[in-house]
Amino acid sequence: MSQPGEQRRYTLGEFFSLAGDERMELYEGTIVLMSPAPYEHEGVVANLIAEFRMALKGSPCLVFGSNLQVVLLFEDEQKGTKNVTVLPDLSIIGDRTKLRQGRCYGAPDLVVEVLSPSTARNDRLLKRHYYEKAGVREYWIVDYQHQVMEKYVWQSGAFQLEDVYDAANGAAASTTFPEVRFSVKEIFAFLTS
Repeated sequence: MSQPGEQRRYTLGEFFSLAGDERMELYEGTIVLMSPAPYEHEGVVANLIAEFRMALKGSPCLVFGSNLQVVLLFEDEQKGTKNVTVLPDLSIIGDRTKLRQGRCYGAPDLVVEVLSPSTARNDRLLKRHYYEKAGVREYWIVDYQHQVMEKYVWQSGAFQLEDVYDAANGAAASTTFPEVRFSVKEIFAFLTS
């Protein structure tokens, strides 16, 4: 079998065998190795996970960080794409039947990706497309460098930009989970300390 980075397409089974405990994603048969994230990225992810977990405490929904493999089961006839595997920075899953064999099979209800210089293009273009095609109900893109959050909501088969939050807006709120509401300023506060 070829090693990651070589020009070949991998099946889902080959990807799972090769990935093991390594941090990698599968985009249309191509393996993408994940770089370590900067502290700013990880601090924002930690703060978001804390806010979502606190707001959803007592609900049947589970909040996961970036080590949960999410297998998006769809086929895109235009691109011939099927079975993309990603590691979202944060995902919320209400349907626990999607959780098996240590992974999530199917679209989470909500996904958050925090941009880093090395991942911004994939998060904004490829992963946004994959999440949209898979039917993720709500997708947040968080830019810690500009301290901005974009919230996209799935409507009629496509993501629609519903809100853009920054520290001046006060609070960010989920459309899918109305109980989730938090201070944008607090999420980024450690960056200015």
